This record gives sequence, C-alpha cells and structure tokens, in this order.
Amino acid sequence: MKIDFYYWDMQCPTNNEMIKLLKKYCKYFEISLHNIKDDFKTAAKQKMFFPTLTVVDDVKRYFSPLSDKFFNSLLSHKYPEEKPFVINHGKEIYNGEILPLTKENIELAGACTGRNCPESCHMKHDLLDSYGLDVFGFIYIEDNRLLGGVEYLPSSVVPYDIPKSEDTAFLTCIYKSSDQYDYKTAPFQELEQYLKGKYTKIVAISDEVGTFPNGDLQWFISNGFKDQGVISCEPGYCKLHLVSKMI
Repeated sequence: MKIDFYYWDMQCPTNNEMIKLLKKYCKYFEISLHNIKDDFKTAAKQKMFFPTLTVVDDVKRYFSPLSDKFFNSLLSHKYPEEKPFVINHGKEIYNGEILPLTKENIELAGACTGRNCPESCHMKHDLLDSYGLDVFGFIYIEDNRLLGGVEYLPSSVVPYDIPKSEDTAFLTCIYKSSDQYDYKTAPFQELEQYLKGKYTKIVAISDEVGTFPNGDLQWFISNGFKDQGVISCEPGYCKLHLVSKMI
C-alpha cells in the first residue's frame, strides 16, 4: 500500500508529530514525504489547502491528523473513513487576556493541537522566524491556559493556490472552536489592528459548515469578510471558500 504525505514544513506542530508516526510505520507501507514549503506547483496540483494532505494509493485523500488507528485500518486492508468535524459555534465573546504570539509563548499556542509537543512547537517557530516575523499572531488566554488565537503569514510565502501580493496577509490558523463561546473574534480583531499599515487586505480559507479549516464560513462573514466563492471541494468532507477583507 502506497502513502504520499504532503506537508507545509512545520507550519503546524502536528506535522512533525505525524512524520514521526509515518516513520514508525514505514516498514509496512511505501511512504513518500513531500514538503510543499517552496513547491507551489505541487500544492496547486494536489489542491492543497490544509497544512497536510495524506493520499493513499493515489486515490484516497485525508486531511485529519494521522493516528495509530488510521494505520491499523490500513493494515487491515480497510481505507479509514473520514468525516468532517461540525459543531454549533458559540456566539458570545469570552473575556480573556490577549497576547502577541511570539517565540516566548509558542508552546502555549501549541495547545490548540490537543497535544504536548514543545519540540514541534519550536520547530514551527523556526519556520515562522525564517519568514522574517517576530509576532506571528495573537492568542487568547486565561490563567495561562489557551482559549483561542489567530495566526498569519504574508500571502507571498503561502504555498496554497491563493491570490498573492505584497499588501495581502493570509490567515493560516484560527482556533479554538467551541459550542459555548467565541474564542476567535477578539484575537482576530487584535491582529487586524496590528496588520493595518502593513497590509491592506486579509484573505483566508474556510469550510462552509465544518470546523476545519478555520470554519465555519459564517464566522468570517460576521467579522466583515466577503465570500469570494468556492476554491476547492472534497466530496463528503468539505467545500472550501476563499474569503477576503479590506483593512
């Protein structure tokens, strides 16, 4: 069985964790790793809009973090089933403390993955630092606990097939999703103010109804973004829209 793993370097801490897992199973499968950090053509060809894409036998496409359960299904000669994660997002904005996301607190932001992965978080820092950034976004915390956050990069360095320009910023990550509170709006508003004067436009990608990536679409519309239309459709999993906002 063949597995092709496409990943945007260490943009997400789970990327490194998944690569470790792939190496664990390399004796059972034909595994190829493809870093699309500087390979925009491959990212476009694969219609890649998530930090990772796993393709099994050139036909089955997966977007969720890999797990032992995933590989055990393959070892049983069954393609794993992947379903979108959909919740009713809370509308009440929670009152927390907002901090710039920097090298000093990047491990705290890594809690969005649900994993304890400090090494992988610092590998992410090294990638973001290579893009010339010292502030990577803003996080929302309470009692040193991560509530939510928003991260960005210059659109010109993003390997996804999106509109790129020197005056456009791209939202890479927006987290966490909750059915009780909105943990995203406050850090986004802080980031928006930070980006003014540096950029004139913000773009992002969101699923229509699913939580990943960055969804749902209604959250963006309620925060002043315009829906620019469907950019990709993965049957049974997601319908991705490009959204934009002038700042």
